[in-house]
Amino acid sequence: MDVAVAGLGWFSLGLKGEADLALWTYDGIQITLREPLVLDRAASIERPGFWLPKAISEAIANSSKLEGQEAREKNPSEETMQLS
Repeated sequence: MDVAVAGLGWFSLGLKGEADLALWTYDGIQITLREPLVLDRAASIERPGFWLPKAISEAIANSSKLEGQEAREKNPSEETMQLS
């Protein structure tokens, strides 16, 4: 569900089940509830600690992994130091 506030913008709520939402505004400010503009992302958002869709976070992880491998191949004489 999207909540649009006249003159301010809109925000989207992704909920499971039912919820009560209370919103206070000044007189004359219109509040509109509507169907979401953004597709349902619950499967990718409901991962602890991550706000990015799964495909984007996996692409970033793969990119970082490749950069690390390329750096190790360019500098094989450098050793990694492990902290204990």
